[in-house]
Amino acid sequence: MITTWSPPACEPSVPNWIGCYTVFPARPTLVRLHTPQLLGCVPRARGPSEVSDGPKVHEVALTFDDGPWRNPPTSAFLDVLERKHAVATFFEIGDQISPYDPGGALERRMLADGDMIGDHSWSHPDVAALPPAKQRQQLLSTAAAIEHHTHGFVPCLWRPPYGEMSRSLVSLARSLGFLTIMWDVDPRDWSLPGVDAIYNTVVSTAHNGSIIIQHVGGGPRSETLAALPREIDALRRKGYQFVTVTGMLGMRLIYK
Repeated sequence: MITTWSPPACEPSVPNWIGCYTVFPARPTLVRLHTPQLLGCVPRARGPSEVSDGPKVHEVALTFDDGPWRNPPTSAFLDVLERKHAVATFFEIGDQISPYDPGGALERRMLADGDMIGDHSWSHPDVAALPPAKQRQQLLSTAAAIEHHTHGFVPCLWRPPYGEMSRSLVSLARSLGFLTIMWDVDPRDWSLPGVDAIYNTVVSTAHNGSIIIQHVGGGPRSETLAALPREIDALRRKGYQFVTVTGMLGMRLIYK
């Protein structure tokens, strides 16, 4: 609320008179501010359609596959990121969105925090082994679910399940507006190697421009969750900045 003040009189006879003021508006009013809403992102017109790392500057991108999930809930990962003031990119499975984030609150929270959401197929098959029509369906159905639950955000990143891809699949994804995002640091947390093993692999192998893959779903992910705050602290001590994949690649974001 903005208020203005005027002296009690506007007459020269008033002691220490300093002049007259016009108050506008006559009564204080609340100003309604527009909060920009993220609607999507745009790959660069030139550049690779498949990416496994970023420019060799002192930053890394945390990425998490197979969400949303229940064990532990994806919200627990967001709690850590918020507490540590770090951002990440979440590659989601389409048919898990409604069961584990039915109102879209988690996804909208991600975007509000500055995180990014990507497409990880509808049902996590080997998409590269499917006919082209089924490949399109896997990508577009998930993108539609993300758009619906976020109230308007359309992803521009996708990651093939199991890392299985082909040149034709990468080309198809690009024609649909997606960059194919791989990784270059993998602690194999899905195999449940232990908290220390996950932490040590991430911290010892991360380098400038690393894209780090971990998982929030597909199985019990308490080890990954426990390792995450330690990873963030250790990488930050090494001077790394945390960025989303879109930020790392300099992609244009679309707001309204």
